[in-house]
Amino acid sequence: MLVKLSDPMQRDIEATVRLKAGESRVLDVFAVAEEVQLRFRDDNVALEDIAALVARLGSQSGCALELDEA
Repeated sequence: MLVKLSDPMQRDIEATVRLKAGESRVLDVFAVAEEVQLRFRDDNVALEDIAALVARLGSQSGCALELDEA
């Protein structure tokens, strides 16, 4: 089940996806999700919930998505 992410986490994900999209047109969804999860460790949000938003934003940015979970 997907949970509602906090506004600061959503903004961080959006900024991180924009940054990564500027660096490469291939977005490693789970790597980005893990980065965000570490920064928001105290929020205790599942990696899959973060990855879902990363994937959606990445695809909207025109990025190819790499979905290999570490």
